[in-house]
Amino acid sequence: MVTRRPSAKYNGSIVQETVLAAFSRNSGLPEALEMIFPNAAEGLSFQGLRIQPSIAAHRNLDSEEPFLLPQERFGGSQDVALVPLVRHVVDEALRAYARGSPHLLNYVGKTPISPYGSMGLSVSRWGQVDWDYIRDLDWRIFLPPEIGHLSGFKSELERSLTQELHKYKLYPLLFGKDAHGLPQVQLRDRGTALVHGFHFFLIAMKPGFVRGNIHHDGGYSPHYAYFPEGSLDEHLESANLQWSDLIAQMRDDYIQMFTQLSFNIFGEGSEEYRLFKTRGWYLHKAFKWYATLARARGLAALEEDLLYQYEHFRGSEAELSYLARYRYYARMAPSPQHLDDVDRDLARAASIAYARGRNSQDPLIGQRISADSGEIILLETVPEDFAVAARKLLEQVESSLPDELKGALNTGWIRFADNLAAPSGAHIEGHGQAALIPGEWSMVFCDSYVRQVVKKAAEEKRSIAKGDIRQALVVLLASLLWSASQLPGDSSGSVTN
Repeated sequence: MVTRRPSAKYNGSIVQETVLAAFSRNSGLPEALEMIFPNAAEGLSFQGLRIQPSIAAHRNLDSEEPFLLPQERFGGSQDVALVPLVRHVVDEALRAYARGSPHLLNYVGKTPISPYGSMGLSVSRWGQVDWDYIRDLDWRIFLPPEIGHLSGFKSELERSLTQELHKYKLYPLLFGKDAHGLPQVQLRDRGTALVHGFHFFLIAMKPGFVRGNIHHDGGYSPHYAYFPEGSLDEHLESANLQWSDLIAQMRDDYIQMFTQLSFNIFGEGSEEYRLFKTRGWYLHKAFKWYATLARARGLAALEEDLLYQYEHFRGSEAELSYLARYRYYARMAPSPQHLDDVDRDLARAASIAYARGRNSQDPLIGQRISADSGEIILLETVPEDFAVAARKLLEQVESSLPDELKGALNTGWIRFADNLAAPSGAHIEGHGQAALIPGEWSMVFCDSYVRQVVKKAAEEKRSIAKGDIRQALVVLLASLLWSASQLPGDSSGSVTN
């Protein structure tokens, strides 16, 4: 059980106490604190931040190692790592185009690339590429805006890719074509005889592209498994994408995908069917799409059920239509009266995915604990450098507290949590004492927010050192910890899955 601790007597002055403790070593702190939280002495709230944080860094859910062309399936001289392969292919194509446009050399090694579609989902779900689950090897390739779809760049990519595959004694099929009848570099699985083609989605990096449609404009989602480290961050920073914006565009994407899926299943017998049915549609794609939508909403049991159906369903399209309508459609439908439920599910699942991106090995992320007001979902731990500095500051503050409050600052571990209105203390069975901080603060106590404040100070021509801004954030964290840890809790609860 998580119990909210009352803090009426001293909560109003704790910020002043922590500022005084830190001010003894840092005279630049008050201005930095005022820059971030001008009304800190009146109480702390996320809404009181002068500079609202934006998503400024992508957190990889997986490493690049699982993305692999295995020798046992495709032959060749060795296993081939896909990320370095595609990175090299893109850079070689950029160098070829730079002969006529030298400025393109500035993008070599820097443009984001990302495994996409079923391949990315496969690694997120099972930790490896499941070649029986995926068809194409989908990649999003982010490029300067002047390189368009009709510029011939994709042909250059495929030419370079074929050359690189030959170096590993991998030989694509002659005259391979995709579902649209367009040329495609394809490899055949020696065990299943299935053909897997490289499908490159070219994304123009227009200003603010991460705020656009997720599938057509390169819009951002924390569910994407992998980007080369740091390659997307500058674009996220410049777009000022806030969490509420992200959930809104994820909702739009969910509705669009659901509508398209429903049309493919139920839209027969109309003129629209011929015009709008997805090319390359096949029966099992329905289960893939529904499972992806369930994953986006964090409906794990439903996703597992759909993947089971994907593996075992052998019925007709009419039987699929019946199953979809009566078993999945109503549960997944984003009807106007249930959009709040969709937003809640999307936000919860995105929070967990973003937290796991910081520490994928943390078993407590996503676990639920009972609380006075409902269930709280545990997210990632507060970054160690912020946590250590805040604890040291609180130790200084403790010496000036009344005797009855001394010794009350033993917070144990410090973790962000979702569905939490204010900082709370908890004693969790099997894990000891903890301080829980509302999840939105995870975008504040991090290096990307420090950079955001430094940039804003420079724009306002305010001379505030980066170290002072970081120390001001430590003061805020210490104050939140104080609010969470004043009195020992007498309730406990176990973590539930």
